[in-house]
Amino acid sequence: MGKAADNIGPAYVIKAADLPAINYLPIDHPRPCEVEWINRGTNQRMRPTTTQMLMRTLFQKVETPSVQRLHDSAGLRIVFRSEREREMFAAAFDKAVNIESETRSHVVTAVFDSRERADAAVERLRAEGIPPEAVSMLFRASQFMDTETRWPEGHSTVSIAGAVAGSGIAGAVLGVAVLAVPGVGPIAAAGAIASSAITSVASISGIIGATGGAIAKMLTDHDVDGVSAGFYDQQIQRGKTFLSVDTDLAGGFEETARSILQDAGGKTPESD
Repeated sequence: MGKAADNIGPAYVIKAADLPAINYLPIDHPRPCEVEWINRGTNQRMRPTTTQMLMRTLFQKVETPSVQRLHDSAGLRIVFRSEREREMFAAAFDKAVNIESETRSHVVTAVFDSRERADAAVERLRAEGIPPEAVSMLFRASQFMDTETRWPEGHSTVSIAGAVAGSGIAGAVLGVAVLAVPGVGPIAAAGAIASSAITSVASISGIIGATGGAIAKMLTDHDVDGVSAGFYDQQIQRGKTFLSVDTDLAGGFEETARSILQDAGGKTPESD
């Protein structure tokens, strides 16, 4: 275990499970002068290898007791220049956690074995009057693009390769952005998730550096709970298509959306 920090300034510690709330902070929140991962029980810095394990598994389904203990004990210590800045950040983060928790109840999600099935679900959602801005898709770009694409080099977080017009329902109705995700490759984001996906990894990387589980990170920022995000991360990397409906934007058609996704062949962590 690493040593405790010497002469550390006013600090606030974020539990690993609460990290997605970072994306709900107001833009003018106090910026830290130093950050480090610690074991909250011992107040000591985590070793680099332990931090890497945390980053690889943080937004994944926990498989072993040792990894669960790591998630439960890990904390991101954020150091500020003054006690006033620390207090301001603590108040802002407390509100952000509440917002993040509330928004998760408004998203209906599923994963499909093929783009064709997902497109069929989108078409049925439209027929029921659910607006395109309430619908999101995420999938490997190789399933979407027919021509060779050159991806930008030298980017450590997320790069926009360009907006792409599509021949399917997702491209024609939702619009698609293709992202070059480090460690994953080209990922296509369609609809509401496109803009948040672009900023998801970048926003948290600005505080804690590049993370593992990039797809799961995008999904947690899209109000998908952590366990489900881990399941969908694995499915997307296996070539399947994620589809979600924001029921707030859809006018409260939660049961209609859920029924359509299920009838069209969508699977969830509970049904798999």
